[in-house]
Amino acid sequence: MAGDEVTRLRALRVDVSGTRREAGWRQALTQAILRRCTDEDIPGTTHREDLDEAAEHAGWLLAHDCDQWSFALVGRVHEIRWEDLGDPADRDVAITMLSEADDLREETAWFSAADHEALAELLLSRHADRGVPYDLDLAVDRLKAALRECDDGASALYLRYRLGTALAMRVTGPGAEPADLGEAVALLESVLPHMPEGDPATYQATFALGGLLRSRGLANGSAADLERAAGHFGLFLEATPDDDPLRPKAARDLASTLTHLGGRPGAS
Repeated sequence: MAGDEVTRLRALRVDVSGTRREAGWRQALTQAILRRCTDEDIPGTTHREDLDEAAEHAGWLLAHDCDQWSFALVGRVHEIRWEDLGDPADRDVAITMLSEADDLREETAWFSAADHEALAELLLSRHADRGVPYDLDLAVDRLKAALRECDDGASALYLRYRLGTALAMRVTGPGAEPADLGEAVALLESVLPHMPEGDPATYQATFALGGLLRSRGLANGSAADLERAAGHFGLFLEATPDDDPLRPKAARDLASTLTHLGGRPGAS
């Protein structure tokens, strides 16, 4: 078990400190601590002291060898500490360190799809808190990189959903690219039929797609887009509980869309 490995490695500190084995020992102990902290089969195993210790060891490794793996390890420690303890400073450090690791990657040492996705999720979280367009731009880039590295399947489906909703956010912001709207519509239309009924992500994708189609329909004078937008808003309102925070906007957008369509019943 990871806990036993942590205990065993901690007991070696006196023997390895100051020797050529110290770097390998610190790396092994850091990874053992992280495995224990993320072990879903052992609830309640995350402790501040453990993560602080992991951060100390990872920082030592980075100070002694500023390579891709050291940056990535420091980033991973602070990512887990952010997820478990919620300090935004840890999220900032994780983003900085993982970005540095990505910048230093070599042909034989590249980020995996999971690595790109983890960095994208951190950036999206910070964008939700601070609204900095640059974070959203970087998140979009990382999600696209993750999709390039990802085999088709459930992971790819989720990544397309995340990229679609990220692009939907960027469409209305100052960093919008001309292709964002069409790409976001295509992504969400491709994933919605395969998303599980009742999943909150399905509702979010439905709402986002309705808004995108409405924007495109109003811009291009397309009744077809407006009718499809109204249909998605209607599905969203039928499927979500009354206390869903997006329901008021969905209802307003549906009413406005029907008004633009002249109230045709076929649009509902």
